[in-house]
Amino acid sequence: MKNKQIPFCVRMPKHHLIERFDGRIQSAEDLASHQPLYLKDCLIDRVWVKVYLKKLEGGDLLFLVGTMSDPKHLGQAYRKRWTVETMFQPFKKRGFDIENTHFKHGDKLKKLVGLVSIGFSVCMHVGVYVDKKIEKIKEKKHGYKSYSFCRTGIDWLKDILK
Repeated sequence: MKNKQIPFCVRMPKHHLIERFDGRIQSAEDLASHQPLYLKDCLIDRVWVKVYLKKLEGGDLLFLVGTMSDPKHLGQAYRKRWTVETMFQPFKKRGFDIENTHFKHGDKLKKLVGLVSIGFSVCMHVGVYVDKKIEKIKEKKHGYKSYSFCRTGIDWLKDILK
């Protein structure tokens, strides 16, 4: 992506080291605080990137790297990307298991992705309906739901179709 000048933003695991332009090598955990830290011209895994670091409530570390012109835009880009990431989870292993297809032909794959997209949308809407009207999805201690709306919709539809 970087060679083709396509800007990217990805979340990195905290064990990756940050090599600064002046040669200092530091860990993300040592640099992070509860206030966002923006770094330019850092080398991570032999790629020059911008860095966004922030300690989240609960102690997790948000470590973003990317090629946006300003590292302050990395958080916004990741926030937008997160909605797509939450869709990919059920597309892959947590629902539709689209990665296990044996289709090789592009047209068949396009049709499969289209059909799975419709199924995903139906399951999301069913999950939201179940959460609001039938039975609330339990929340974990950190406030997030135990199951996604899509997973709830899949499970509920499976139960009523048995």
